[in-house]
Amino acid sequence: MMEMWTGPGFTKRNRGRMGIMGSIATWLGVAFAIVGIIAEASGKFVIGLYSTSWFLLAIASLIFGLGCWLGWAVGIYLHVRETEGKE
Repeated sequence: MMEMWTGPGFTKRNRGRMGIMGSIATWLGVAFAIVGIIAEASGKFVIGLYSTSWFLLAIASLIFGLGCWLGWAVGIYLHVRETEGKE
């Protein structure tokens, strides 16, 4: 975990993983929000959790996805900056 902060190499190498995790987290957040809407609309029928819990899961997943997308964007920026510097 410490190698993340020793230089930009970790971010450049793992930008693909960060993009995949960002996509998964974003789609999970959307799915959790849809299940929360369905749970809220159904009234007394509970789908595993109450609708508020589904919405909180959606918010947490989307915030995690935002962090992954930010890491992906920084990795792309560092890669482009290094590539432009070589020309």
